[in-house]
Amino acid sequence: MLVALLLPWPARAAPRAGELPAEVSLKDGRIAARLDLSPALDPPLLRRLGNGLTNVVTLVVVLRPAEGGPPLAVSARVIEVLYDVWDEAFTVTVRDQEVPARRASVRDPAALSAMLAGQDLLDLGPAVALVDEPLVLEARLEVNPVSSELVQRTRELLSHPGSGGRPGAGSSSVIGAVAGYLLRHPGPGDDLVLLRSRVLPRPGSASP
Repeated sequence: MLVALLLPWPARAAPRAGELPAEVSLKDGRIAARLDLSPALDPPLLRRLGNGLTNVVTLVVVLRPAEGGPPLAVSARVIEVLYDVWDEAFTVTVRDQEVPARRASVRDPAALSAMLAGQDLLDLGPAVALVDEPLVLEARLEVNPVSSELVQRTRELLSHPGSGGRPGAGSSSVIGAVAGYLLRHPGPGDDLVLLRSRVLPRPGSASP
């Protein structure tokens, strides 16, 4: 398995796209998203995460009305994955609004896939951002972003979550600007997956 993990990784020619299994709920007056990133975690991506280097995975999630319109909320998560070739184990560090960062260790790619797939209770901000209509979640998952600015903007969002719709962020134009940049059209060499959920009911309302 170790030999397979260390094989060279060719850059993807184009981003993949897929459906995002997801749900939105309310927790203590805030919007919480639960995501299943399994569609993004194909065997080549998992092999890349086992190359013995620290790999950075950025996850950007946007909530918007299903019928279109500006984003209602945006949030992000940075996941660092290091495969120790001597211990033959993955160390996974998750950074979001929580302090300190969460860290865990798993032994094999299957366990790593299960850990990365289940992204629970991603905080999207206060419930006042919601509209009384169906919603969709869009996610951009990128491995080792080529753009250092993208990584910096993502880390800024984690450090200043007000831009994701919390009190003090104020306008939807700020949220739209942040979401527009973080979900920008992929550039040359970007290794990413773009996911979109099915139409989701507004939390607290009946399913359509």
